[in-house]
Amino acid sequence: MKVRVKLIGPLVYEAGFSEKDVELPEAATVEALLAGLALSQRRPRIVTRNGRAVVPQEILEEGDRIAVSPLYSGG
Repeated sequence: MKVRVKLIGPLVYEAGFSEKDVELPEAATVEALLAGLALSQRRPRIVTRNGRAVVPQEILEEGDRIAVSPLYSGG
């Protein structure tokens, strides 16, 4: 199955891309997708699927749009 992954902010430089299609096995989870990306596991981040926040155990579907962003704070 294919999903579209978009990285935001410094994650672009860390992984070496800003947006691309990723091929995954059927019933892959968000956690499996993130494990396959070249991202530091130590950096806090938020992941959305089709515009809604997800948990790592959520199962992905063909055509999902996944956005990964570091957590920001400030005022």
